[in-house]
Amino acid sequence: MSLTDLLASPTYRATRGRTPIFRPQMNGEDFPITVQEASFLLGAGQHDSALLKCTSTELTTTDGMLNSTIAFYWGQAPRTELFCGYIVNVEEVEVGKGNITFSLDVMSSTQPMQAGRPRFWRTRTVPSAVQALAYSSALGFHAHESTFLWQSLCQTDESDWTAANLLADRLGWTIFSRYGVVMCYDPAKLHKDQGVYTTLVSAQDQADFDPTFDRRLIEFNPQEKSKTVPSNYGLQIAYFTDNGDVQVTRQVGTFKRYKFVTNFVVHGVEEANIYANSESSRSSSWDQLANARMWGDSDIYPGMCVDVVTSNTRYLRQKFDGRWLVLAVGHHMDVQQFQTQLSLVRPSSTAPITQDPYRSFWDVAGKPRPTLSIREGAWQSSWTNPTVSDVL
Repeated sequence: MSLTDLLASPTYRATRGRTPIFRPQMNGEDFPITVQEASFLLGAGQHDSALLKCTSTELTTTDGMLNSTIAFYWGQAPRTELFCGYIVNVEEVEVGKGNITFSLDVMSSTQPMQAGRPRFWRTRTVPSAVQALAYSSALGFHAHESTFLWQSLCQTDESDWTAANLLADRLGWTIFSRYGVVMCYDPAKLHKDQGVYTTLVSAQDQADFDPTFDRRLIEFNPQEKSKTVPSNYGLQIAYFTDNGDVQVTRQVGTFKRYKFVTNFVVHGVEEANIYANSESSRSSSWDQLANARMWGDSDIYPGMCVDVVTSNTRYLRQKFDGRWLVLAVGHHMDVQQFQTQLSLVRPSSTAPITQDPYRSFWDVAGKPRPTLSIREGAWQSSWTNPTVSDVL
């Protein structure tokens, strides 16, 4: 079952008669709308987006809304988040006497990265190239360390966002974003070292916790990939040495069979090793995945790790309990109810993990929490650095 399918479910947290979206602003000014219904989709490698169904007794037209900046708080206290983005589509539904009804498609502050231009970098790490792309759109940046210098990296007709994802994929890494910061992370490192943001407890185990605890799993559907399908074969890459000999590099692991990967231009053994072993970081190749349903909760984001505790007798605790990486989050809210769905993944139930506490990405970076402000009609991150050159 997909995240979209799960959002159609009728299980929600009550919202006491109003959709939990507050203090909307457009272009830095109060935006006199009431949101009747809202859906959010936040995902790894994707622009965060929202669909708002609105009414207003003060506005008479939607003219001028398209491409405007928009900001609003959403969620239920104490877990209220700030969404900053751009209105990318407006659809009037009804204009009546004294009111107007319309819907807004909103994309997060990473929306300017949908544009792009040809770029060429020499002797550059992947994170530094992604950093240049983020800074070119006045966004912030944070990444795990990668020291390998690629002889050449390029962008042709891709958007900056697509280029960032393609660059990260060379390492098996993933692009995340939050608060106007583009993050280039190794999912394997996130799962192992990041620490757990919160614990999600099944309804069956709820009695073992404080009765005020509300990180409750209404539904948890895990799956495990077969160990015998070809997608679990190891990778091997062939390349020419300086003297013209052919060498083969294989993915590290206990694989019985290997398949050749041939769509890379490889300049040496270091590049070959990076490509061959990128599968261990690439979350799409991991063995376990799950969809989870919970009461509406706005402060869980893709790139976080959560602990799952379930006593469902259909599953073995040691097989599906424990730490999971959040890949996507979906929310749906209206004037009566609020629900959240999570897409979770992990390498296996036995993957090594540290017991370090959770730290926010700005704490890890040693910086103040990032903020966004409007400059010349566009969002600008407090973490951006436009003086960094994107071409060497």
